[in-house]
Parts: sequence; structure tokens; C-alpha cells
Amino acid sequence: MIELVDKNIWTGRFDDEDGELGSRWHQKMQIGNFGNLQPINEPNIALLGFCSDEGVRRNKGRTGAAKAPNLIRKSLANLPYNFDTKKSLFDFGNIVLDGQNLEKARKEQSECVSELIRNNYFPIVLGGGHETAFGDFLGIAQQFDNIGIINIDAHFDLRIPVEHSTSGTPFFEMANHCQTHGKEFHYFVAGIQPTGNTSALFDRAEKLGTEVILADEIHIDLNFALRKLEDFIQKFDVLYLSLDLDVLDAAFAPGVSAPCTNGLSVFQVKSLLKTAIQSGKIKLFDVVEMNPKYDIDNRTAKAAAHFISIF
Repeated sequence: MIELVDKNIWTGRFDDEDGELGSRWHQKMQIGNFGNLQPINEPNIALLGFCSDEGVRRNKGRTGAAKAPNLIRKSLANLPYNFDTKKSLFDFGNIVLDGQNLEKARKEQSECVSELIRNNYFPIVLGGGHETAFGDFLGIAQQFDNIGIINIDAHFDLRIPVEHSTSGTPFFEMANHCQTHGKEFHYFVAGIQPTGNTSALFDRAEKLGTEVILADEIHIDLNFALRKLEDFIQKFDVLYLSLDLDVLDAAFAPGVSAPCTNGLSVFQVKSLLKTAIQSGKIKLFDVVEMNPKYDIDNRTAKAAAHFISIF
């Protein structure tokens, strides 16, 4: 079910004395509607919330991420609008689960993402748990083949679904989808913590041909990580980029489903994102696993907003 966003979320400070150049996101945001979606040719950002932490619950994690999309919006609302990008801003509301029916919501999610991409919108999906990722992939896979998948994350999320999808299974499900449909699976993950992934997950990643950068490798030499990312990007015309906020150290992002020790800094994550953005190949981005229940002074929401604002 799609719920339109409360317009009161898109409110904030007005600097009328500065004229148009004093504009902020809340002043530029337009409410989108799938009912009359028309192709667009101008640069844009299209926000879509996926209000689910059902995958986190199934993965035996701490729930709360379902409430993240609107709080990320609130942190975006007061950010200065970047006139250099000349991008139009749209908000297409939230996909909300009917009870615990993740699979039904995912079907609607993939259709919405696909429709946005088909009409030349640039979707930024606000999770939700990392179960958000599989629905997003299904959406972009309807429009493109040979997709480079980039995940900035402390975890592989390559668990095998036992009974159903969880927040820990999306990239394994992507691999299965590719195999079923005769496509290649190309997965790059940066920020991996050995303390957060079993040997079985490392073995599975290797068998699937995953390109891996450990968090410690980024700490030691960020430029090395950026070069590896650039090499991966060059192989593809289309990229799907996913950011799990638990890749950040808990000092920067306390409000996540699984807080991280020895995590990345905001600057390191931003550098990875910028390298991907500069390629001009990203067709879909999502930011996931923010858990407002555990945030402090909106640090995590502000970090999420900061990352979105650089697109």
C-alpha cells in the first residue's frame, strides 16, 4: 500500500532575505503521484519510502527501521538546495506493509521502482531494513541487464533464506534471481567487518565471485579502496548502489539495526559514494537500516540526509 507523505514533513526554515538562492529542500520538493506519472527529461531525484523492518524481525534483529523514511525526510527538509545540480525533487510517498506481508509489499515496491526508472526518474529508496534491497533490485532488473551491484555495508547479507526473506538474505536472493534468469551476478561490497560475518559467509561470497573490501583496508588506505571501486565500475553501464548505515561506526550512526565497532567514518563513506556518483552510471540508490528508536540527536538521520544530498 502506498501512502502519500504528510506535507508537514516538508517544512522548515525560510531565508526570504536571500531570495531564490536561500532555498532549502522543503521549498523545492514536489509531491509525486504514480496515478499520473509522465516521462521526465530533466535531472531529478525521486524519493520513495519502504517502511519495513519485517526482514529485520525475521533475522532476529532489533526492529524500528520501518519508521526511518519520514525521519530521514525531516533531516533532508532543511538542507540547502544545490542549484548547481539543477535537479527537480519529487516525493512519491511510502510503501507500507500490510501486517507482516513483506512479499506483497515487495511486489508493489519493485513495480514502483521499475516505473520510476522507465520514466527517467532517479529513485532514492528510503528503507527500512536491508530487505529493501531485493525489491529494489527486482525493479531495476526489469529495465536493465548486466547490472553492477555495489553495497556499502559491514555485512555481506548473503545468508540463505530458510523459510523466507530476511534483512540478511537480499544479495543471495539477487544471485539466485540472476541464475534463474540466465544473467550474471556482479557484486561489490565495501566496509565488511570480519567480526560481523561468519566463515560460511566469506566462503559463499568467494563462490559467488564477490569483490570484497574490508573495513580495515579502507582505514589503512582509502585510495586503494576507491581504485578498486573504480575498476569495478568500469565494467558496467548501469549501477545499483545500496548503502547500509550500519557500515558507519556507532559513534557516527548509533541509530541502526546493528551498530558497528571499528566502522567507517562519514568521510570514508562519502568518498565511496562520490566515486560511484562521478561515473554517471547509477540508476538506483537506497539507504537502509536506520533505526530511529536508538538514534541520538538525530545523528544517523542527519548522516543519511547528508549522503542523499550529494546526489
